[in-house]
Amino acid sequence: MPPHILLLEDDAALARLTCQLLQQEGYTVTWCTNAERARNQLASQHFDLLLCDVLLPGSSGFDFVREIRGSFNGPVLFMTAQTQLKHQLQGFELGAQDYLLKPLDPRLLLAKLQVFLGPVSPVPAEPVTEQLHWHNLQLDLQYRTAKLGDKPLDLSGAEFKLLAALAVHPGKVVSRNWLFQQHLGRNYDGIDRTMDGRASRLRRKLQAADPAWNVVTAWGEGYYLSYQQSGAA
Repeated sequence: MPPHILLLEDDAALARLTCQLLQQEGYTVTWCTNAERARNQLASQHFDLLLCDVLLPGSSGFDFVREIRGSFNGPVLFMTAQTQLKHQLQGFELGAQDYLLKPLDPRLLLAKLQVFLGPVSPVPAEPVTEQLHWHNLQLDLQYRTAKLGDKPLDLSGAEFKLLAALAVHPGKVVSRNWLFQQHLGRNYDGIDRTMDGRASRLRRKLQAADPAWNVVTAWGEGYYLSYQQSGAA
């Protein structure tokens, strides 16, 4: 059997490319967008290696590895844009075998995997998909399409990315600073209204298709996705 890799990465575009690369090289890959999904996969399947992002909504990659270290004995490779030495040291203190910095050259990733898993036979890549469903919301992360019931949503790339980030943790606040780091590549400065504008446009489009939906601003924190049917308690 080919080595089975668990990829924990919330960036759909990067995850899709990584999965396709690894599958083409002969690895079996299971992709999860958040720690809860990855936790469930570890409980039900055998994995030979964990390839884990650090900046995740909700639970961080460090928190996840700390939690599962007693039950998962395979190699752990962090793959992240966190370049500070203190973060790298924290990863190694948690028992990680390596700490790979984004953007990562695919050749380096494959070389690292061969160190821990050995060579494998390349095979044709298979399509990678992941879909999210909550109430009547349907998201296809591979093709970047969104629907409410049978109504397609006409979203910009930035609006879809925001909706996907909120839908991964429905009903839970996703911090504004995390969204700035992931979507804009910088920290929130307390003034920039870029994300507020995206949230406002997304809110209008959702409510035009179905008034039960809302993008709620949690002041001083971030945003969360809400579904409240008329007359519901």
